[in-house]
Amino acid sequence: MEQQTGGFGLFEQFGAAAEQFEPPAEDLGDPAEQFDTPAGVGEPRPATGEARVDAALTRLDELPGRPVTEHRAIFEDVHRRLRDVLGELDTRQAHAEDQPGAAGRPGR
Repeated sequence: MEQQTGGFGLFEQFGAAAEQFEPPAEDLGDPAEQFDTPAGVGEPRPATGEARVDAALTRLDELPGRPVTEHRAIFEDVHRRLRDVLGELDTRQAHAEDQPGAAGRPGR
């Protein structure tokens, strides 16, 4: 009785072809150099008009010089700062809507 290996004969089908595989003879160079730099990378970031948002986004400029293991802390700090600014804006908007006449304003 033959023992079935579960490989469905793949080695028999492709084994010879795999043994004949040879990497390309030409040097393809550094793989990182094969891709274009995304638009905007290396260009100055435009100001948002909100100093706290600009300061938070400036932290992103630290990423290229840092090990990947430190990226999470920077992203979390930027996220926290932006969330704080947005939370403050939400609070101001909610307070303004509680004022008399706010319900009649367009866009509300």
